[in-house]
Formats: sequence, structure tokens, C-alpha cells
Amino acid sequence: SGTVLAIAIGSLGLQGLNLGIDFEGGTQVTFKTPAATPIGDIRQQADAIGQGDAIIQGRGERTGQESYREFQVRAESLPSAESARFREALRDEFGATSFGSKNVSESFGRQIANSAILAILFSLFLIVLYIAFRFQWKFALPVIAAMVHDVMITVGVYSFTGREVSTATVAAVLTVLGYSMYDTIIIFDRIRENLPLMRRASFATIANVSLWETIRRSLATTFITLLPVGAILFFGGDTLKDFAFALLIGIGSGAYSTIFIATPLLTIWKEREPEYARLKGLEGPDAEGQDEGGSPARRRPLRRRGEGPVVDPGTLALEQATEAAAAQPSPSLTDLTPKPAAPGDRSAQAKRERRKQRRRTRPHGRAR
Repeated sequence: SGTVLAIAIGSLGLQGLNLGIDFEGGTQVTFKTPAATPIGDIRQQADAIGQGDAIIQGRGERTGQESYREFQVRAESLPSAESARFREALRDEFGATSFGSKNVSESFGRQIANSAILAILFSLFLIVLYIAFRFQWKFALPVIAAMVHDVMITVGVYSFTGREVSTATVAAVLTVLGYSMYDTIIIFDRIRENLPLMRRASFATIANVSLWETIRRSLATTFITLLPVGAILFFGGDTLKDFAFALLIGIGSGAYSTIFIATPLLTIWKEREPEYARLKGLEGPDAEGQDEGGSPARRRPLRRRGEGPVVDPGTLALEQATEAAAAQPSPSLTDLTPKPAAPGDRSAQAKRERRKQRRRTRPHGRAR
């Protein structure tokens, strides 16, 4: 993830984004040719009308070296007369058809770009408010970190591949933000449910258990979501392909960031709290509050700094009882031999035997 993120940031800094006409303004002309045509031949026709600095891109399937059947030409400003001459030259030279033209002013393009940035920032703000209200404010920071990671990966891959950024790309980025939050909320909600059930466990244990309880659901949801996205990417139109490409990168990154970024960051953040810092490092059955036999485990005595090892109270009591038993003299053989009864004891015992004999001889045990 760090390598991909570094490549994405480096591509953004060196290459930048290929902003579409919706953000930069200008004139855009699209057309198709019946046979594969090199981009260089299209550029010669653009030079003929004084638009040598126009950006010419091939669309669709590449049939040869820089040869396509669909093209997009974007210029800063193309008057209607020059646009008509350009279309006529392409029609006569290459048999071009399916012309499309779009004009966007530069001020309107800047307005769209500012609106897109505000939409992304406002969505992040609403997400922080929701998580802080529904969970805790500490849960919001890992979610924001995961979403920023997903957006940077998506935008960086767009920059690295040179794809054109359009309004559909902005819609895809907003969709990625929503999906990334949804995937993270699933795990965080399970963590919140397990907190009162695992009071004596460290937060790392709670997060790990919650993650394993929900990972199958998260991966299954991601896989099922990517199926229609992949279908759009391979079989959709040009605009839909750009939208699907951003979704493919963002959703895949969202599944990764939920497991390996959001949850570990939340664990590090929460284990600094005194309640969980005391339990940090507990391993084995004591972390669950029970011993191996299922009975409640004794609380481990705490040891202050500078003191010697602490002895368990139960162990200390057992040692004291053993020492006391060892201190008592063991009985001799004469002590174990039964002694003859005294005369008074023999007469009392004889009287008890006679009373028992008379009770047995009475009918139905009644007195005469």
C-alpha cells in the first residue's frame, strides 16, 4: 500500500491530472472513422485550421501504432466557422462520421472544479459528524484516514494512466467515499457490540475477533459489487468506462484500507486509553475472564515498580497450610490402637442395647 501510494503521489506531482473540458473549458469535437487512422494524420488536419496545439486522443480499441477508429479533439477555443471547416476536412479525407461538439467556457470550468472539491470536502465533514454521533469521535479519524487513502489511490492511478478526469470521475470518487465508509462501519459496529461482551479483553483482541467475524461479509460484498463494475468497464461506453475504472480502483482500495488501515489505526488510538492500556498484553484465557476449565479466573495481583515478585494470595494460603500440617507430630502406632472402654462406659452401652432389643420385640413398635 505504501509503494502504491508513493507512486500515486509522485505521478500527481510530476504528471498531474488530465482534466477534461468540463474543468478547463474550451471546445471538444468527437468523431469516428470507418478505418483505423493514425493520430498524426488527424493532427495535420488540425494544423490546417490553426489548431496545432489541440489535444488529440484516440478512444476505444487501439488497432495499430497510434491508430484508432474513434477520436476526441480538444482545443482552447474553436469558433463555429473553424469547427465546420475541420469537420468538413475530416469527412472528405477520412470519411469521418458521428460528429459531436461541446463548448464550455473557462469560467464555467473553474466553477465546476470548485464545486467538485467542495462536494468532496462536504461529504467528508458529514461522514465525520455521523461517526462521531453514532459511535465515538475517535472512531471518525481512522475512517477519514482510510477514505483519504482510497481517494489518493484512485486519483493517483488516474494520473498514472493518463485518463481524462470528467464529471463522471467526480461522481465515481464520491461513490468510493460512500462505499469505503460503509465497509469500515461494518467492522466498527461489530467492535462496538463486542466491547461490553469482552470487558476483560484488550482492545486488540476485541478488534481482531470483530474483524474475523465480519471479514467474510466484507469480502463477499466487495466481490459481488465488482462484478457489475467489471461488466461496465469491459462492455460499457467511453464515459461509463471512465466511471467504472474509478470505481474498480476505489472499491478494491476500500476493501484493503478497511482491514489494514482503519482497524489497526483505531486499535492503536484506543489502546492509549487507561482502560485498555492496563489490559494491553494480556494473552490466554485470562483475557476472556475465564480459565481453561470455564470457571471465573482469579484477578492477577498487580506489582508496583521497584517491588519484588508478587505471590498469588491463593498460592500463599496453600503454602501456609502445608507448613502447618508438616509442623504437627504424626500419630504413633499406639495412638492408632483402640483402647478398652471404661466400666461405666460398658454399662451405659449395655443399657442402650437392651432398649433397642425391647423395641424390636414390641408389636408394631408400640408401647405396652
